[in-house]
Amino acid sequence: MKMKKRDFVGLALLAFVAACRVWTPAADFYAERCYPLISAALSWPASLVRFSLEEIVVVGFILALLAVIVRAVRRKKGFLWWLGRTARIALWVTVWFYLGWGNNYFRTPLYARLELVPAHFEAEAFGRFLSEYTEELSSCADSRKEWEPFAVEQSVKDFYADRAAACGYAPLRRWQHVKKPLLNPLYSAVSVLGWLGPFFCESQVNLEIPDLEYPFVLAHEMAHLSGVTGEGEANYWAYAFCRRSQVPAVRYSGLLFLFPYVVSNARALLPREQYEAWMAQVPQRVPDDTAALQAYWDERRVGIVGKVQHWMMDLFLRTNGISGGAQDYSGVVGIIMTMDAAAL
Repeated sequence: MKMKKRDFVGLALLAFVAACRVWTPAADFYAERCYPLISAALSWPASLVRFSLEEIVVVGFILALLAVIVRAVRRKKGFLWWLGRTARIALWVTVWFYLGWGNNYFRTPLYARLELVPAHFEAEAFGRFLSEYTEELSSCADSRKEWEPFAVEQSVKDFYADRAAACGYAPLRRWQHVKKPLLNPLYSAVSVLGWLGPFFCESQVNLEIPDLEYPFVLAHEMAHLSGVTGEGEANYWAYAFCRRSQVPAVRYSGLLFLFPYVVSNARALLPREQYEAWMAQVPQRVPDDTAALQAYWDERRVGIVGKVQHWMMDLFLRTNGISGGAQDYSGVVGIIMTMDAAAL
């Protein structure tokens, strides 16, 4: 395959992507200097339509790959011809993904940027966390929806402007709004509640999401839009937003989403008697809502598709430096305790 000028441009950009992966200062430069401008530039034209452009891009790349195969067969092209054109498509997918958002994976981790030491288990500290969490949960467990999606979105932007930006993340722009997925049944089939598209920096939230989960999931996806890569870290920022809300139903959304992780930690770390005593203090609505939400998504999940998606997500996260893989979602309790101890 004859090299073209755009191929050399693509290779130069790919070299920068590789530099970010192996040299943290390059990734920090991208995250602090480049990503805020790139995300603003990509998301502005995307804001002119209400639906997601990310799926169109993905489908477009898949069709391009199929077109190369069809052309190779019809015109009896050799393997090297097919390989060259497939490599060209893969080159631009990779460059667009990592320059659009993905290079954030390789920056200096949050704790190191803030010079924090991760909290380790101490019975007294964990007991205080449980007590505060249960008290906050009890204070809003009887709440009902009293918010509107646009108002929640604006509150999320205000929150990140005051706090997350101070931790080195990109500001959220006024034109960056949550988008409607075009292939929503697919996300429900694999229990994906929301996702961040790297090609146009668009946040998507599943259209079937219950009101109980919406505020937390919206804040989670907009954390990714701000440049947060780790799932546990995005859970932390979403929880921190909900926790500080003046709207009880929004606070409950964050506290409820955290509940399975708190239960998992409490069951593993506490003696059985203490664990059962703590569970007895939890308002009955909380485990009831948790079970109802689990049943709601189980009805929509397609088993084998979900397993394949989970395996692919786990592999993707590990490949991009998230050592916990898909389990990174569960690291939120440790982040909360660390950040609370530092009063952040």
